[in-house]
Amino acid sequence: MRPTLFSEKFGISADELDKANLLDPYIDTDTPLFIDPLLIDKSSNDIIRKDGLVQFQQYFEKVVRLLTMSEEENDAAWIGAEKLLSLKEPAENGVGYSRSKRAGTSRPTEVRTQLLKTVKQVIKLGSKDPEMLSLMGFLEAGVGPDTISDFTTIAMMGALAEITHAFCSANSIPLSKNDLSDMHLPVIFRNGRLKPVVLVPRDILRDLPVTDSWGDVWAAAEHNRALRDKLSVMLAGIAQPTVVEQKEAIKRAVTQSGEIFDAFLEAVKSAATSYDQNEDIKGFFTFRDFIKKNQTFNTGKSYDIRKRPEEVMRLILDALDVFRHNIDNRNLWEALWAGDQPKRERAAQLLFFAIADGYCRGHDIDNVSEPNFGGGPVDFAFGDGCKSRVIVEMKRSHGSVVSGYEKQLERYKKAAQTDFAIFVVINYGRGAKSIDEIRKIREQKLALGERPSEIVVIDAQKKLSPSKLR
Repeated sequence: MRPTLFSEKFGISADELDKANLLDPYIDTDTPLFIDPLLIDKSSNDIIRKDGLVQFQQYFEKVVRLLTMSEEENDAAWIGAEKLLSLKEPAENGVGYSRSKRAGTSRPTEVRTQLLKTVKQVIKLGSKDPEMLSLMGFLEAGVGPDTISDFTTIAMMGALAEITHAFCSANSIPLSKNDLSDMHLPVIFRNGRLKPVVLVPRDILRDLPVTDSWGDVWAAAEHNRALRDKLSVMLAGIAQPTVVEQKEAIKRAVTQSGEIFDAFLEAVKSAATSYDQNEDIKGFFTFRDFIKKNQTFNTGKSYDIRKRPEEVMRLILDALDVFRHNIDNRNLWEALWAGDQPKRERAAQLLFFAIADGYCRGHDIDNVSEPNFGGGPVDFAFGDGCKSRVIVEMKRSHGSVVSGYEKQLERYKKAAQTDFAIFVVINYGRGAKSIDEIRKIREQKLALGERPSEIVVIDAQKKLSPSKLR
């Protein structure tokens, strides 16, 4: 079933959260946005910009003090730093990668150990800026934006609790005692227990780390010749560096001296920006608007779900047809573009999820986003049990279309124990050859008497408004 927004759960207008510049989180799944500590002192929220920053700095300074005292790994000071540098995912803030449920998890011990080693290495260079933690996504293969976000959340939980308490009190949202903060907070029932929730200002959230591409690295380095030269040397001979090779190269370059490290940190801080709601590259807010408006889509058809997967397949194909119609004829294609660039696959996935949910709720069909049956997370699974399961995978036309259809989807089908699957291609104007190729693959399978996955191509290319058509 579709996720539930905080505003829905507590019966308030989502506009109130917008006015307060707070994220309206899902209470039963995570929004894949992340708190970036580089954005704390840029926030428009006074509590975050002042108290939150102080709390974050003080927390990190304790880690630095212990690592400075430590003479070797696993001595008393090192163990103290390990305990303080908690990498447990704080499920209370509703952001991160965990889309199927909101249960905090702890990252592997070796990630924390390597993180502490690198921090200590940087301290020896003479840098003690707490915001150095933001660069760990550049330097360590096992450290992603979620790790940095979770540590930051824990460090400034006091400020987040204060913001949440004030907002909820002003909007008559019930508050309760909790084990997270001295302040009373809203609670939700999860995993058999009542759990507190904290709200997060939107302007300290981003969708991906700055290290998402080499372009970002060079942009951060362009004003520092020494750093740029170091990176060039480190990358010499690597035509297409892997993520691990990228991070190793950056780490070797920026840890040459304290001056270079501080210059890189300052460059990254200057470039840091929050997630743009207007551009909405991943479609989070467009999806939320669908839920707020309670938009439903119905063709008036009936389905005999007792006939199992065949009817579930027909229902989902009809939902896709409505999705296509809204993109073709109701300008929904605009929600799939950010300026002149196609949005990421997640934007199309969320919009289809919202449309399909209206069908599924009316026929008691489960609509699960990104389930993992053992072969990796498929985009969607529909049905009322394994015997009527239909899976859907969605790709952009300029992505890995052929391997997605021929290999990836087949692996998902095997893991999900179903022969019923739909491969959706969102056509942004590139990839016609790949679309033709998977159609040929499907025809070949049909000729052999096999049951190939269905193919649905949706034209998301930019379209002229009716007033401009001649």
